Amino acid sequence: MSILCPSCLTDNPDGTQQCISCGFNLTPVSPNKTTTSLHHLSIGTLLKQGQYQIEQVLGEGGFGITYKGIYRANNAPVAIKELWPEKSARQGNQVIWPASISPQIKRQQTSKFKLEASHQQKCHHANIPKIYDWFDENDTVYIVMEFIAGKSLFKILTQEKKLTEERVKRYFMQIADALKTVHNNNFLHRDIKPDNILIDPQDKAILIDFGAAREFIAGQTGDMTRTLTPGYAPYEQYSQRSKRFPATDFYAFCASIYELLTGQLPIEAPDRASALLQQRSSDPLIPPRQLNPDISNLMETVILTGMRINVEDRFQTADELIDALKGQFVSPLQKKARELVKQGKLVEAVQSYEKCLSNEPNNGAAAVEQALLQIHLNDTQAEIAAQKAIQLNPNDGRGYGVLGLVYCHQNNWESAVQQLQKGAKLSPQALWIQVNLAWSFGKIGHWQEAESAINTALKLDSNNLFALGIQAWITFNQNQFKATIGAASKAITKSKQNPSQKNQQIQYWVYPYLLAALDKATTSQQSQDLDRRIQDCLTQIQDHPFAWGFKGWKQAQQGLWSQALPCFQQASRHPNAAPWVLINTAISHEHLNNPSEALQIYQAYLQNNGEEPFIAYRLGTLLAQLGQWKQAKTHLEQAIQLKPDYPEAYHNLGWVLLNLKTADGQIQYARELLSYYRQAITLYNQQDKSHLARMLAQALTEADV
Repeated sequence: MSILCPSCLTDNPDGTQQCISCGFNLTPVSPNKTTTSLHHLSIGTLLKQGQYQIEQVLGEGGFGITYKGIYRANNAPVAIKELWPEKSARQGNQVIWPASISPQIKRQQTSKFKLEASHQQKCHHANIPKIYDWFDENDTVYIVMEFIAGKSLFKILTQEKKLTEERVKRYFMQIADALKTVHNNNFLHRDIKPDNILIDPQDKAILIDFGAAREFIAGQTGDMTRTLTPGYAPYEQYSQRSKRFPATDFYAFCASIYELLTGQLPIEAPDRASALLQQRSSDPLIPPRQLNPDISNLMETVILTGMRINVEDRFQTADELIDALKGQFVSPLQKKARELVKQGKLVEAVQSYEKCLSNEPNNGAAAVEQALLQIHLNDTQAEIAAQKAIQLNPNDGRGYGVLGLVYCHQNNWESAVQQLQKGAKLSPQALWIQVNLAWSFGKIGHWQEAESAINTALKLDSNNLFALGIQAWITFNQNQFKATIGAASKAITKSKQNPSQKNQQIQYWVYPYLLAALDKATTSQQSQDLDRRIQDCLTQIQDHPFAWGFKGWKQAQQGLWSQALPCFQQASRHPNAAPWVLINTAISHEHLNNPSEALQIYQAYLQNNGEEPFIAYRLGTLLAQLGQWKQAKTHLEQAIQLKPDYPEAYHNLGWVLLNLKTADGQIQYARELLSYYRQAITLYNQQDKSHLARMLAQALTEADV
């Protein structure tokens, strides 16, 4: 016959004086004899008006006696726990409380005992003993619960020294699921340890002893009694006023696994915290694989994660812990970083990833995610993170994708293509890699490869706005203007359906391809559609420089210079205005006889953008029209130097030299004049501008030059 310890419910051999698991004093009793102890209820005692009958004393601890009894209505076995105050006595069945316990303390103890029953009753789970009843009687309190025969894990550990990982994992998956129920009811167990886990005859793990359980609100400070077992208890449990989280139980959970797999109790949490606060080189907790090399890397990671000193660094929910035990481990720090990304707190997310990789230097998934994040913040750091991600996880194409995108930002398109091709091969479902590969191919002029890559991307998601925009860009450069119109229209329409800053940015760079393609593909009868699209763009993005400039250019084509000029001026005010907008603004001023405004724009353009043959030509021509022949000569010579096959520049330079004369009225550069005119005629003919060549030759003949 065995004796069940009332404190830890461990089975003890008959005649044992102290529990082999927890050391509580035991009074072994034969089931066929009345107890010889004067403070135990006699065998056969009836409770609660005869509903329950005492059959056997299982044992007692500092605050309770546990009996085996029966529920007389159906003779079902039950465990009956009686509140037995320290130094109390019994008169008949009545408990005599000691004088040292005041009425107030008595009320607190009885309330606490009932609260234990209430907490446990709310936690309906196959791996938690059922609470059937509790009641006041004999000036004390009784709890009636499910009777479970079995051994504690601590007793099993004492006998076997170490348990196998597979066996421990099986037991603790059950306990984790039980904790899920406990925490969902806003309770913490607060005393998880091998002593408090029974293994029943069916090899099922049962979580017992809810005497330390307390109600909590996650993250809030609460007044909790300092109930703990050193080695299993986390650092925050040593303070009555610290915040409480489910992670408090997970520390003890993982510490229990540590002991069962290594045979060694972990170092106490305060000693670890003290060492870390003193900035020692490492955590004094010995990694479990150093004590037992048969422990898997995954199990060691789970144990060490659950036993981190900082609450936020541990698993936060039972589901996270269960997933980790199943092999689907996600670091809590990594999960926290993901949440920060969702909240748009990117800098804080980077810090969380850095902390995660500091604690888990081989976490390849976190390294890849950090690289993906850094690409939005810092190209240099993104490149470093991508290289690390590739080193840790060479089969994840996203690391190569990030590296390729960094090269895109650096305009290193050949290298970008190389890395993005690797990424696309390893992660063919990563749409963003395919789209950026298409972009990179286009940038080096490989338009067929670009078209193939963008088609692959659109097979993954035919409605992706960025992919549709890139398709519009690729088809435009292939002169497939109808395809451009289709892709660009779809991208713009869908971006309007989901308005956001990001989608407006896509509209910003897609609209120019749509407008230019419409201009190329439509007839004059369809020009109204182009005008409508221009106005639509300006309605969506009021200061769009291309749309304003394009509108002005279409008006300039019709000779409507007074209407074109305000459009060009509106476009040129934008900081991202294209150079052609400024040039056409100046040309509009020329046509409207505003030479000083035109000169000012041309000169500002040269100062900001450097010498260009067309600007030098326009500036020289305008100065010649103003009679500033010497300055005109300088600019037209500059145009020819920059572009030796520029017939119009030779033509106008000849005209300028014709007007540069000596003091006595002679042409100063007669020989050069003839040379420039001849070169202009030659180049006109070579460039299929023979009508201009004939006009110039005729004019020279008529002028007898």
